[in-house]
Amino acid sequence: MAAGIDREELRALVRQALTESLGSAGPAPAPPGDGLADEMRAALARGKPAKVTVSAANETDLDRFARAIAIACEDASLKAAIIAGDLRFAPAGPPPPRAAAVTTKPAAARTGTFQFGSGVLSEAKIVEISRNNQRIVIGEDVVLTPLARDKAREMKVEIVRQKP
Repeated sequence: MAAGIDREELRALVRQALTESLGSAGPAPAPPGDGLADEMRAALARGKPAKVTVSAANETDLDRFARAIAIACEDASLKAAIIAGDLRFAPAGPPPPRAAAVTTKPAAARTGTFQFGSGVLSEAKIVEISRNNQRIVIGEDVVLTPLARDKAREMKVEIVRQKP
């Protein structure tokens, strides 16, 4: 095989050879992903930034799309367009509901005091506890990490250490 032959040109030659050898069986089916690659090329031809609409109603559709992208990225120009942001993908139909970001309730909505007797009070535990509580009472043996102290201050959670 010649080193200077393009991947797409090689595919076209293989398709042509298969079509000729199969004769009346009709054209060889396009490999999965070629439809998306063709759609991506057409969108880029219309101008940049290009937008391709994608329908992914379930895991199977999403998996098929991911595989089609992997195949399309074998074309260096498509891969470069995706990475550069010249080619964008948009969901078909109405936009899906936004995923809820990790939010905390305002201090006024949180009530209660959480007792933390021993161990290490980390930033992650502060986030978890602060979902329902505005105050944390820690035992004298509890280790409070600096990040946890900063996170508590940021989330307006009061930390009180029990006296012996």
